[in-house]
Amino acid sequence: MGRIGLSVLLGFLIGLERQITGHPAGIRINVLISMGACLFLMFPLMSGSDEVYRIASYIVSGVGFLCSGVIFKEGGTVRGLNTAATLWCTAAVGVLSSSGSCLFAVAAAVILILSNLLFRPLAVKIKPITCGEETERTYRISVTCQENAETEIRALLINSNSCKTLYLTNLESSDVIGGKVEIQADFLSVGKPKAQMAEAIVNRLLTLSSVVSAGWELV
Repeated sequence: MGRIGLSVLLGFLIGLERQITGHPAGIRINVLISMGACLFLMFPLMSGSDEVYRIASYIVSGVGFLCSGVIFKEGGTVRGLNTAATLWCTAAVGVLSSSGSCLFAVAAAVILILSNLLFRPLAVKIKPITCGEETERTYRISVTCQENAETEIRALLINSNSCKTLYLTNLESSDVIGGKVEIQADFLSVGKPKAQMAEAIVNRLLTLSSVVSAGWELV
């Protein structure tokens, strides 16, 4: 019971820090993950089974699945990575608690809490030396055209970037009132902004008599 209690206590402290700082995964989820990891690993330990390492690997996989639920993309920014990493480490604290490595479990929890508290303001203050070249951006080009020109416009969008600096990731059409079709194309770019290229595609579309309107936006 002492090991279970330790896993609950450490999960509570980790979750408390998350909840105080306004993150989505607070006390309850961290307690449950820490205690769950502890209980799953205690079963083979108590039964004398040699499946400890296999179950530990299953815990890592299972928590990884949970972590995917707190990661989401908002515009050009990916959010929730720090929360997911915290949940992953919380599971490790639970595993250490179940194995009887109490000092290691406490040390890991303390380091985790201090890392979240101290490193975040430090990371905000550090300015990048160079502009990141791996930034992903999605440019959405919207075109309204005559229905009989749909095939031509779709083909033009597919072949609009011969140098492959913009990657077409989505292309869809929908009917609108008045015998017209709205076409949306999403282009992914990596590195420097490609707004000028998106603008060039739109300008080319606007030269066609079958195109009623065209524009682009960053999503």
